[in-house]
Amino acid sequence: MLGASLYNPRMSTYYIHMFEDMNIHEYGENNAYIELAASVFSLLSDPTRLRIILLLKNGEFPVGEIAHRLGKRQAVISQHLAKMRLGKLVLARQEGTYVYYRLSDEHVSALVDQAIYQSEHIVDVVPAHHSIESSHLQGVGNTQYVSVSSGDANQPASATVPVNEELCHE
Repeated sequence: MLGASLYNPRMSTYYIHMFEDMNIHEYGENNAYIELAASVFSLLSDPTRLRIILLLKNGEFPVGEIAHRLGKRQAVISQHLAKMRLGKLVLARQEGTYVYYRLSDEHVSALVDQAIYQSEHIVDVVPAHHSIESSHLQGVGNTQYVSVSSGDANQPASATVPVNEELCHE
């Protein structure tokens, strides 16, 4: 009974949670979670809360450290964290006189990442999350790159994009 001797209840729970997100669900317009999802987006609609989440992606921090790093008063950060805790975006633990906060799960940071990615699409010709590092611009297969200007006053002046040589020679 090799399998039985290796059974660890804590690890089995870990494996169950590890693969939960691989079960992709299609949600329709009548999903029961829509109102709750809207309240999550409402909680994320404040730039200070987004900055808190981005900071907490790096780990757990006490309120004072979060305030210091974001250049805000501790009372202001505490109010934001209290709302985020009620919305289950962050978890808190007390150690002596300090209260430490961390993200409740990986979905919180994924939501913020996706919102930032979408913001890059709104502003940039080539969003930063789509760009290729300049060190990789040369020698990537047969792909050639060229700097282009958007010609749009609302877009950045230029970007580096791959060129399809077949289209260039037509």
